[in-house]
This record gives sequence, C-alpha cells and structure tokens, in this order.
Amino acid sequence: MPKQGFGFWFKASRNIALGQSLTPYILGILFAISAWIYGLVPFHPLGLVLGLLGLVGVGAAHTGVNLLDDYFDYAKGAVAKREELIDGGFRARLQKCAYIESGEATLAETRTMGWVFIAFALACGAVILVLGLVFLGYDWRYIAAFAGLGLLLGVMYAGPPLRLSYHGLGEIVIGIVFGALIAVPAYYLCTATISPAIIWASIPCGLLTMSIVNAHAIMDFEPDKAAGRTTLVVLLGSKMAGFWVNVLLLVAAYACIVGGVLTGALPVPTLLVLLTLPVAIGFLRLLHLYVVSPDVEETPKKWMGSFKDWDNYKAAGIEWFMLRWLLARNLLMQFVLLVAVTNLLGFNWYL
Repeated sequence: MPKQGFGFWFKASRNIALGQSLTPYILGILFAISAWIYGLVPFHPLGLVLGLLGLVGVGAAHTGVNLLDDYFDYAKGAVAKREELIDGGFRARLQKCAYIESGEATLAETRTMGWVFIAFALACGAVILVLGLVFLGYDWRYIAAFAGLGLLLGVMYAGPPLRLSYHGLGEIVIGIVFGALIAVPAYYLCTATISPAIIWASIPCGLLTMSIVNAHAIMDFEPDKAAGRTTLVVLLGSKMAGFWVNVLLLVAAYACIVGGVLTGALPVPTLLVLLTLPVAIGFLRLLHLYVVSPDVEETPKKWMGSFKDWDNYKAAGIEWFMLRWLLARNLLMQFVLLVAVTNLLGFNWYL
C-alpha cells in the first residue's frame, strides 16, 4: 500500500474541484427536503441517511477518478509534454501530477489509491443498495444504471480503451456526469422517486460544470493540442470557437431554468437565479479577454465571490488561470444555491 496518508492523497487529487460533484448532489438533497416539507413524498429518516452516505460515496468516487486521471495522463506522457512546452516558452499551468514529479508518490501508488477511493465509493453504494431495497423500495435497476454509468464514464474519461477526453468528448461527459447523473440519483436516494423539478434543475448544473471544464480547455489549448489530447476546443480548432461554446452553455443554463418555470416544474421564485447574470457576464468577459489579449492582468473583485489562496496562486504564477477557473466555479455555486433556496421557500408558487 502507498506510504502516504489520506490527507496527502485527498490534496493530491485536486480536492478544490470536489465542488463540481458535491454541488449537484447537494442540490438533489435540498430538492428532496423541499419535497418532504411540502408533502410531495413521505419523509423517511433512512432516506436522508442514505442520501448523506451517497454524498460521501460521490466525493470518494470523484477523488479516485481524479487520481486515475493523473495516472493515465502521466503514463501516456501528456504531463511530460506539457513540461517541454513550458520550457519552450508556452504559457501553461503546471500543477497536475506535481506530487509524482517530486517523488512524494509513485505512479503505481497513484493508480492504487485511485482504485482504493473508488472501491470505497462502491462499498458505500452497496450499503445504500441493500438498505434501500429492503426498507425504501428502491428499484435496483435505477441504482445500477446511475452508479454503473457514472463509474464507467468517470474511469473512461482519461483511461483506456475509450480515453473520452482525448477525443473531444470529455466536456460532454462532464456535462452529463456532473449534472443529472449526480443530482437526480441524490434525490432518488432520499425519496425513492424522481421528479420533473430535479431534472430541470440538474441540467443547468451539468452545463455550468461543462463551462468550467471548457474554460479550462481554452486556457490549456496549446499544451493539450501538442500533447495529443483532443478537447472540444482543440476539435473546434480555435480558442475563440471555444469561447462561443461557453456563451452557448451559459445561455442554455439560464434558459433551462426559465423553461422549468414556464412548464410549472419549478416555482416562479427560481427566476431569482437571474441575479447571477452579472457574474456570468463577468466570467465571459474575462474569458474573452484571455482569448484576445492573454497577457492583460486582472484581479478578483468582491462581487466575484471567494478567491481563497489568491496570494499563493500569484506566487505560483497561475493566477491568470485560477482567476477564470474560480470565477466559473463561483458562478456554479451561486447559481445552484439560488435554485435550491428558491425551490425550498417557494415550492407552492407557480405560474
């Protein structure tokens, strides 16, 4: 077994990105609480317990998948290629696999710990399945489909034989997994049902997470292209084309909420999510600025949300990357928080 402890591997797995998986899951739990409060489904304490256990499992699965992503990328030579580009003068972010580069952990240990976290997630899933089948009347086919598809897409994101992120499909996978494929199961584990409301609310979650990953790919355009990693932006052929993808994703996210309200699946107060539009526009402005003038420096503003460890990012020379990545993450969290709170407080206020 690897010599490093849990804390080391949790940090190595880029735990800052855990919000991308935990945010849609928490959305599902909050929608379940709304359904209980308004009597749409009967409350069962075990449903809440299993929902929270699922939250732990999702976090473990995301951690494991990130470690396996590091393993597959390093083994394929993508990280080494990125280093060559930086040495040659390319502006690229280099934090991925730093713990392997420094000798703190080996490639084999990274692979082992990736599977350990995934095994723990599967154990959580097994407990949930057994208790849910016996006491809550879960349909095992739903659980198998949710867990199986999520695990398959997560591992095949960078792993063989599919290597989806190397063929322009990684962003689409992210949009599916970190939207409906996490939020809907969270709601189901708590309530043993699926509602139109959580479906309408989960889709923007996936779109906004896809926007984060696509922005990431725009800023990693040259390194990814040189390393043979065909992201959607590389497939489209230019960073500007990638920028317009981000515009479409954000427009679609807000349109989905409006559609949910117009169809009666979401309450009218959910439209308060439009208050996040200034953050969305600010994010698109900064992303466009990077595409046309990447050397122009920008700093975080208070209205953009939290930028913890900003001084460390500046010291590491990656503030240009983290400014946009963190702003996109903050937009996702603000958006989801407003959707969840307005659903909780205004469930009986429909058009």
